Amino acid sequence: MAALTLNSADIMDFGHFPDPQSVGQPPVPGPGNGFIGVYRSEIGTIRFKNAMFPHMHVMDLRWETEREMVLHDSTLSDTININFQMAGNLDTKFWGITHELNMRPGTHNLVFSPEGGDINRVCSNSLLEMFHISLEKNFFRHAIGCDDHWSEQIQNNLEYDRPFSGIKGTLGVTPPMLRLIEEIRECNAAGPMRNLLIQSKTLELLALQMDQFRRPYVTHDEIHSADAEKLHQLRAYLDANFLAEQNLAHLSKICLLNEFKVKKGFKLLFGTTVFGYLRQLRMEYAKKLLSNCKISVEEVADALGYEHAHHFSTAFKKYTGKNPSHYM
Repeated sequence: MAALTLNSADIMDFGHFPDPQSVGQPPVPGPGNGFIGVYRSEIGTIRFKNAMFPHMHVMDLRWETEREMVLHDSTLSDTININFQMAGNLDTKFWGITHELNMRPGTHNLVFSPEGGDINRVCSNSLLEMFHISLEKNFFRHAIGCDDHWSEQIQNNLEYDRPFSGIKGTLGVTPPMLRLIEEIRECNAAGPMRNLLIQSKTLELLALQMDQFRRPYVTHDEIHSADAEKLHQLRAYLDANFLAEQNLAHLSKICLLNEFKVKKGFKLLFGTTVFGYLRQLRMEYAKKLLSNCKISVEEVADALGYEHAHHFSTAFKKYTGKNPSHYM
């Protein structure tokens, strides 16, 4: 069956579904803080929760598709749009941006596309989960400042209304990002407290994303640019999955490079081995747990996948020079 072609405006009329790219409009009324669900046979089932503020729109969207679809959106937009893809695949081509943004589970990016004209492709019989944030342009400009090369480029693009994405491609959703998304999703507060919590946590999430975008894109004369891009994507994957058990064969498949290129290239680009980088991520995470959470060394060791706490303590002291108890 051929893909169904629709205009995104058709979905906006779908049960009074709000435009995810709008800010400052009244929120769609719903039962408490729960999901609003609507169904139509050609589109499937859409459930959403959203919160709107004068400078920000936050939407938690779940979409169960029945047919393969191509969505065309010609709506003018003066907002910065951020998508954290939690489940399902979404392939998008934006007018004025040369590269496609192929969103996969556990990835994110940021887009400014003032002329609209984007094309979105979704598969049949799939579940898409997206945590979407739209920010008013001038609010975003003031928030990011202009104190490095990345933010200078962004400010310049915004000044002349040029479309752009935060980076070419996508980056991995890190555990701290995921924690904030879940806290926003599960926020049970009411009234002004809920509004303040959602806005503050959304801004913290934005800060983590900007920190990822601002990392210098390291190159090396001995590494082809295409391989360097894949190794940067591998590092982003490790940032998001550092607590999972990893091996070189799996990581090679993730970045589509052979094991030799992964081992040599990663060390040349980032000054450490793949597993040295993983160790760094895990131990820094352990320091935060020990410093900020009221949990035991045994619980931290278990969170990092150690079978015995004393093995974790030995590795931690080797990395930091101090016992775990120093940070508690």
